[in-house]
Amino acid sequence: MKNLFNNIKKFIKEYYKVIIVYVLILAFFLVEFPYYISAPGGLINTDDKIETTESFKMSGSLNMAYVSEIHATIPTLVISLLNKDWDVEKEEEVKNDNETIEEKNYRNKMLLEEANDTALLVAYKHSDIDYKVTNNKVYITYVDKLADTNLKIGDQILKVDDTEITDKNSLFEYIASKQIGDKITLEVKDINGDDKKREATLINVLDEPKVGAVVTETFDVKSDEKVSFNFKDRESGSSGGLMLTLTIYSHLNEIDLTGGKTIVGTGTIDINGNVGEISGIKYKLIGAVNKGADVFLVPVGENYEDAKKLKEERNYDIELVPVATFEEALKYLENQ
Repeated sequence: MKNLFNNIKKFIKEYYKVIIVYVLILAFFLVEFPYYISAPGGLINTDDKIETTESFKMSGSLNMAYVSEIHATIPTLVISLLNKDWDVEKEEEVKNDNETIEEKNYRNKMLLEEANDTALLVAYKHSDIDYKVTNNKVYITYVDKLADTNLKIGDQILKVDDTEITDKNSLFEYIASKQIGDKITLEVKDINGDDKKREATLINVLDEPKVGAVVTETFDVKSDEKVSFNFKDRESGSSGGLMLTLTIYSHLNEIDLTGGKTIVGTGTIDINGNVGEISGIKYKLIGAVNKGADVFLVPVGENYEDAKKLKEERNYDIELVPVATFEEALKYLENQ
């Protein structure tokens, strides 16, 4: 043991300069700073994210776009100074107030699950396929710092006062029936599966009574026409809802919606087929153009206006299509 210790000492003494350089190189490449870099991402072929009973191939492709979120290290910060499409943001700017990165990741995973369930429901509905919705669960996925409540992220809401919560709408309707300043009692199952009692005093949000929390709903959609999803653990978020719905619809009805083109899109989807705006539209459009996309489906409103401005500034050769609903997107693709 003494010889081993002496040999280690000798090695360090002889090579300490090399060791110091090695440690500095590791620090240069690996040490992370409290910043994130948003950059153009690529495309995800939504065909790869679903499996259906019958195999069906399209002549082109339906894709969702994504934003690359990069941890800030010295090399990535240097690249961001040289690349106008890489934007540095403080850690607190990529998450909500009063939220940790872990809580943000949990919320985004729940949003992906909700988006998948909703995409399946909307696709079944528009395909005239019999389906049944069961096992609705409503979760707290964010609590605002202004909320007057002891609700925790991950709580599944079972009852409010004596009213059973069967879905998000039943919760919203009950809260809307109350007054600002009213106190409510909630029965929940916490993130560990334990039954708990929570309380909340309803706050004023745009002159309406609110708890001050974000809720996410998951449910099972059962049908003889089975569809399953193939998402990786690191994939999350709800912005692929529209493209997932179009892809599922295409497979269920064996209709090629691509016309041989590379179709890219973004936008959330709700149970009524409405398309919602998303963040990072700049990076998604740039990523679509870099991958040679022909068409970019984008939510109406600020998303479309920002995308249109960027396209005109950079003279992008891509067709921008503003859509407010699943039906509008479907009609465009069927008639292109």
